[in-house]
Amino acid sequence: MARRFPSRHATRLLRGGGLLALCALPAAAQEAPAAGDTPSGIVVNLDTVTVLADRRPASAITSLGGVSVVTRPEIRRFEPDTIGEVLATIPGVAVASRDDDPGVSPNIRGLQDYGRVAVLVDGARQNFQVTGHNANGAFYVDPALLAGVDVVRGPVANAYGSGAIGGVISMRTLGLDDLLDPSEAYGARLGGSAGLNGPNGFGTLEAGAYLSDDVDVFAAGVLRRVEDYDDGDGNEVRNTGFDVGSGVAKARLRPFEGHEVELSGLLYDTDFTSSTGGGADRDTDVTNRTYRLSYAVDDPNTDLLNLNAAVYRTETDYRQRFLDEGGGERSVDVETTGFDVSNSAEAILTESLLATLTVGGDLFRDDVESRDSVGTTELFTPSGRRTVGGGFAQAQFDYDEWLQVTVGGRYDRFSLDSGANENEGDRFSPKIGVGVTPVQGFQIYGLYAEGLRAPALSEAIVSGFHPAPAAFEFLPNPDLSPEVGRTLEAGVNLSYDDLLMPGDAFRAKVSVYRNDVEDFINTVTTDRAGVLNPCVASVRGRCVARLPFDAITYASIEEARLQGLEVEAAYDAGWGFVGLGGTLNEGENKDTGAPLNSVYPDRLTATAGLRALSDTLTYGARFHLVDSKDADEVSDAALATSGYGLVDLFLAYEPTENLRYHAEVKNLFDKRYVEYSGGGSSEAFPAPGFEAKVGMSIKFAAPKALK
Repeated sequence: MARRFPSRHATRLLRGGGLLALCALPAAAQEAPAAGDTPSGIVVNLDTVTVLADRRPASAITSLGGVSVVTRPEIRRFEPDTIGEVLATIPGVAVASRDDDPGVSPNIRGLQDYGRVAVLVDGARQNFQVTGHNANGAFYVDPALLAGVDVVRGPVANAYGSGAIGGVISMRTLGLDDLLDPSEAYGARLGGSAGLNGPNGFGTLEAGAYLSDDVDVFAAGVLRRVEDYDDGDGNEVRNTGFDVGSGVAKARLRPFEGHEVELSGLLYDTDFTSSTGGGADRDTDVTNRTYRLSYAVDDPNTDLLNLNAAVYRTETDYRQRFLDEGGGERSVDVETTGFDVSNSAEAILTESLLATLTVGGDLFRDDVESRDSVGTTELFTPSGRRTVGGGFAQAQFDYDEWLQVTVGGRYDRFSLDSGANENEGDRFSPKIGVGVTPVQGFQIYGLYAEGLRAPALSEAIVSGFHPAPAAFEFLPNPDLSPEVGRTLEAGVNLSYDDLLMPGDAFRAKVSVYRNDVEDFINTVTTDRAGVLNPCVASVRGRCVARLPFDAITYASIEEARLQGLEVEAAYDAGWGFVGLGGTLNEGENKDTGAPLNSVYPDRLTATAGLRALSDTLTYGARFHLVDSKDADEVSDAALATSGYGLVDLFLAYEPTENLRYHAEVKNLFDKRYVEYSGGGSSEAFPAPGFEAKVGMSIKFAAPKALK
């Protein structure tokens, strides 16, 4: 057996100065202390093990790069109605969503849309996209069915597939291990809540059983109803409610020691009304289905075989009907079929040097089919096929306990085909990282990584006229070059136990980054000679105002630069905990010096909590500070937003390990504010005012029979 080298603990601490408007980490620690990685038995979230950064197990705190982990207790802390509420508190992560659509459109370090952020649910890619006045890319999942969320920022995670020049968000749905303890044979958990100003009712049921030592099954379901909310001034915000029915089912088989086969299915169905910014509203129904079959081998007799393989299919059906006399209908169906496989092998090269080689490959195919009885959906979200695949290899060398070196690379190939237009290409993207730990608990690291994103079908072959009155033309550009992201990052990781008192734990990390994106794809306007610009206003049949352009196309900016500073920090003393996270960031078009609208305001989030009554009661507060986005920081002054501060409260009482009561308050002081949209929405929705929610959950389980 290979020697297991001690891990080097680290997390993220971001410092700001002057105006601390930073983007944030969820919370410092889990709801209650339990036996964990630290000597004190305290569980600090940054110690949680993830495989996201390079497909081999490591804690977020030891990963070289911007890696964050959100655990189930943190997700449950504020019982969110969408997972976007959780993602928006992670450093470097924002959500470009409209409140009339429960879909979540993630932004990492100023990059969003068209797969720049790869989203995985149980390893299956979520590639749904429809072109309109929302962000160009969204995924649908209910947070109550999630066991955890891992996030890696930047193309350092190129081992997880093509396109992720912004980063990767990987979500794991609930399974039997999240319901039952090892000593229990079968059981169920029932939960529910009710709320004011938006969340109206919520119910969930989980159930599962070990059928034998080698076979187990699990299922969970959620029903959720959210009504239109009032903003901080007491005004109702139309079309912000939605209904959700969602469920997950899993079965596992362990045919041999160290071998596991899992079959899973996830269903999400939501119904809501979409605003159209002046036109007729639309009744919208979205159904997402994800199927996955995986096979894992962790051979206990050798460190050369740690294999993970999976095939999956994701189907998203998007249906809309206009709520006017015409009742026109449109639909967009996106089907993603793919597989991935990887293996990690460890070997001792010398007494002090451990080498780990991870190799793998993946491929996915998007099939898009659009229909529209009265509009232009078929033009702007064209039907077609995109195939993207590649392979990677990465070697990590751990020398003694003070040096870690990672070198690797990824080869990608892509092709687009709409019947009338084609585009294809390939590229090799390197990666290197170095971490040095001169003294225990203190690590400095630096890394360089590249990544490729292929053009989306909508970017390359969009064609047609925008509906009147702004009847400009969209011009296709099938020869678009792929984007190439080049990221430099440096950081300091800190990890100390028994820092201020016996049994406490402190984790923190400061990281700075710069991502230069070559051939960044963006929309540009064109004023062609001899073409009359569209009229947008007329009086008595005479045009009095025309657009300053006659067409829009997707084109490549020679280079876009995004850079910033991020922090995560957590301190847990058992009786209380504090968490801090944030981001300072900026981005510009290097060709013109113009700001990038996709860069969100600086943000700071802090969480503080106390534990009492033998750790059965946890309560505390969360604070948000969000900077303004001034008119000179965006290309369109209409996108500018004011800064704001918010206070949220939480409380959880668990008199037994199977019974939990909870209460949450958001926007305690009923402040009216508008979140920045990132340019992904043409309509700004005021955010919810004061919100309150109460609920409970109870678990029933039977112990395994004694043998």
